Amino acid sequence: MDRERKLAHIIAYYLSRFDKTGLQCLGFKNDKDAFHRTAESLGIPSNYIKFRRDEFDVVHPHRKGWHKRPMTPSIINTINALQDLDEPTLRGIVKDILSNSLDSDVSDDLDQIVLIFPDEKKKKRSYSPRNITGRKAEEIFVEWFKKGQHEFPIDKALVDMRDYGCGFDFQLVLSENKILAFEVKGVTREEGGLLITNKEWETASHMMDSYFLILVSNVNEEPSINIISNPIECLSPKRSIQTVIQVSWTVSQKEIQKLLKK
Repeated sequence: MDRERKLAHIIAYYLSRFDKTGLQCLGFKNDKDAFHRTAESLGIPSNYIKFRRDEFDVVHPHRKGWHKRPMTPSIINTINALQDLDEPTLRGIVKDILSNSLDSDVSDDLDQIVLIFPDEKKKKRSYSPRNITGRKAEEIFVEWFKKGQHEFPIDKALVDMRDYGCGFDFQLVLSENKILAFEVKGVTREEGGLLITNKEWETASHMMDSYFLILVSNVNEEPSINIISNPIECLSPKRSIQTVIQVSWTVSQKEIQKLLKK
């Protein structure tokens, strides 16, 4: 997959994930306008953008998409690389791609992003679209919790924390100084390992016995739920360092000095 098509994957993912909001934020009139202008910027067919956008729809429930079509490694690789970026950050990357700018800094940044998406023929590994299974597992957990067939207080409401990036998915507020945190993990089979982010592991290490891993196994058929209390004490995970897209901003010392002298 060449550079332009890899960059097109990023735009297609953005259009699928943020849908109408994304079109508005980028100044597109409609889907057709987005496909045409993207194709014009990258020098690729407009249908390529549309088809890739539709392939990402399987992980974004607000769109229908090609839910029955198996995802290719390149689609899953893009999802795993971009899913933790918020809308403004990802929009900035998309705008840089669409600008077709000759600015050397922008061009260098895009070249670095392209390196994160390896050619499929050269990449030999198993792929796991973690947010598809994860979303199903979270829904199963919420329904299970509502039934009250568990050891946790049933007079407290489950609070959704998924949009706060705090290292867990849900919480129970027991008192002003006491909460219980639940991080939900889904496995498509009856058995399987867990992927724990560094943020989740650090949070678990601070909260200790107030932190619970909720393992939802066999997500797609007959789900079962197991609770792992205080995972820091009972699990010994192996650290894995992966390359993902992370955006940061650098201010030069020269600019800082210039500002301070004013």
